[in-house]
Amino acid sequence: MRHRSNSEVPPKLLQGRQRFEQWRSQQDTRGRLPDHLWSLAVDLAKEFGLSKTAKTLRLEYNRLKRKSQKLDAGNGSESVPTRTFLELRPNSALPVECTIDCQRVPGQMIRIQLKGPEWPDVIGICQRLWSTNG
Repeated sequence: MRHRSNSEVPPKLLQGRQRFEQWRSQQDTRGRLPDHLWSLAVDLAKEFGLSKTAKTLRLEYNRLKRKSQKLDAGNGSESVPTRTFLELRPNSALPVECTIDCQRVPGQMIRIQLKGPEWPDVIGICQRLWSTNG
């Protein structure tokens, strides 16, 4: 298969091709592409188009198209937000000033502004506010 000359390929796409070629050169047999390379290919296809990306990275066009559609469907705007835990530990030697936004569902939000070295029980405050808010 003939490669495009480097002058025809945008630098970002060329870097992607180099990553693919590096991975391929390390494989003994023809194996499945790892997820991180598919993600890279999908990102490049969004920027440079499916056809150009598939040709440059030496991927099957239809497979790249399916992967792109699959990843796009998984990133829909209706997805449920993930819950994360963030432990805040103030340094008692320094005065603290911060704002904490807590959202239970879209449209229901609590904003807590903290100032000073003492931190109240933020979780307890949120629970009390949520329980009075229905």
